[in-house]
Amino acid sequence: MPSLKELRELRSALMVLCEGLDRSMAWRLAGANALALLGGVLAGLAPLALKELIDVVSRQPSDTNNRATEPWAWISALGIVYLLCLSAARLASEIRPFLVGGVEQRLYTGLRVRYFTHLLDLPLSFHLARQSGAMGQRLQQAVSGYQLILASLVHGFIPVLVEGVTVAIVLLTLGQPALAATFVLTGIALALAVGRHMPQLRISARAVTGSMVDLQGLMADSLINYEPIKCFGAERETLNRFGEQCLALETHWRDLLHRRLAIGASVTMVFTLSVASSLAIALLAVSQGRLSLGGFVLATLYMVQIIRPLELLSSAARDASQGLAFLRPLLEDLGISPGTPPQPPRVQQGNSGGEPASAMHTMSAKGMAMASPVQAGVAVSFRGVCLAYDRGPPVLRDFSLDVSPGKSLAIVGASGCGKSSLVRLLLRLQEPDAGAITLAGTRIDAIPVDELRSMIAVVPQDLALLNGTVAANIALGMGSATRASIANAARLAKLHDFVAALPCGYETVIGERGLKLSGGERQRIAIARAILRRPRLFILDEATSMLDAHTEQEIMQNLLALSQGRTLILIAHRLATIRHADDIAVLAGGAVVERGAHATLMALGGTYAAMWQHQTAAERRC
Repeated sequence: MPSLKELRELRSALMVLCEGLDRSMAWRLAGANALALLGGVLAGLAPLALKELIDVVSRQPSDTNNRATEPWAWISALGIVYLLCLSAARLASEIRPFLVGGVEQRLYTGLRVRYFTHLLDLPLSFHLARQSGAMGQRLQQAVSGYQLILASLVHGFIPVLVEGVTVAIVLLTLGQPALAATFVLTGIALALAVGRHMPQLRISARAVTGSMVDLQGLMADSLINYEPIKCFGAERETLNRFGEQCLALETHWRDLLHRRLAIGASVTMVFTLSVASSLAIALLAVSQGRLSLGGFVLATLYMVQIIRPLELLSSAARDASQGLAFLRPLLEDLGISPGTPPQPPRVQQGNSGGEPASAMHTMSAKGMAMASPVQAGVAVSFRGVCLAYDRGPPVLRDFSLDVSPGKSLAIVGASGCGKSSLVRLLLRLQEPDAGAITLAGTRIDAIPVDELRSMIAVVPQDLALLNGTVAANIALGMGSATRASIANAARLAKLHDFVAALPCGYETVIGERGLKLSGGERQRIAIARAILRRPRLFILDEATSMLDAHTEQEIMQNLLALSQGRTLILIAHRLATIRHADDIAVLAGGAVVERGAHATLMALGGTYAAMWQHQTAAERRC
């Protein structure tokens, strides 16, 4: 039977599901439980009416001419009571799903929304360590687990428990201690039979859950990477992996079904022995005159009927244990803290950015348009920042860097030197292991996350587009953007003419991850998205790497014009795109090794000059 730990887990799981339960839902659940109690009592009392009916009929004289002594009114009343008990108990069992079903679906909707919200709140490190497709399977498995648990509790545990208690009380009134002892021994035997197999059942159910999550993650990952799988001829390898995972899932399910069969066989054995014992005891009592014919029928029916509640209780315990195993991964995810919620920004006087920190409040929490047409850039400062991934070697070592408000800074360096990590840190997708980062003199961990991100627009190196329309992708996070503003941002990104030529224009659906578009077209959507936000800090992370030289030059001119007065951080491998930046920082070994304007760094003859000469020579060869 369930252990104390499992009962605590069950209580916690039900509390998670019932978050947001309103009064109308609570009343419907209360009504369903009341019907469950009523149905259990009626099912337990129905055989008692049948027993009285049989006793009355069996006491009547066999002379059919003597009908005056036959209490037909009493016999009819007992028959009606018996039928009413049976029909009312069945009707109650039919009404319960109607009352509970709507509440269940509302609770599942709330669970899905809370889980999805929680996943969006979790740090980037959580998602980097997991397959996105597996998260959806965890949610689906959890809903299946809750369905098992609720079916066991509402439709099984409560009514059969009440029915079992009612039957036991009536059975004890027959004055047959041997039958009562048989009932007690049957309950003990069932508990032992089920409890013996429960640990193995829990292990098998967890294995099924893990295998289903892995299978769904593998399938989603393979479909997302459909194109490279086809290009590299990896179909057979992918199918082999998928087939192996399917076989593993089949094996785990087979093991789980064997465990359930073992429990069912044990319960059947106890049931058979219990009914046989009760029949023998009842027959002996009738032969000795200690039990009437009606009592014999009642004892026989009750022993069969009392086994049913005990059997259903064991099934409910089995299903609840399996359900807990199904939903445990989701509960583990919900138990992961998204981190300390950010505190309101501190107002500082005379900060290094030359502006009050309260100026940051000119942006709305949802990243809407700015309060005034022109916003000054923000000062950005890294102080002693250290960062490492998964306890690996440090990506940033005591990193310090300042960007003046309204200025442009280019960051260059070899791959893996930490350039893109700076973007994640600024957006608080990743928290530094040490050090501090400030915007306008205020630590970013003291700024509400939505307000912080509304101040920044990023054109990322890894383009992220949704399976939606062109307009929806440009206006991501800008729900109030007008079609005119979207089109204007597209013009500045040199995208409008291409979109206007599409059959559905800005309502064209671009497919998952925008795969219906070329790399350059996807990049221009990302650029238009950043332009539309009109931020105080532009971050361009290899923003034009997929564009031809002519388009790149036009877009860069537009971006530089738009960023006048705003802070601009450029991250690039192609040095020709950043040579006109106010300042250039060269990263190596997780720290800044050189800094200055293009001419200054070329005159220095160091790392930057060597990179420039290498790229220039490569371009001449091409």
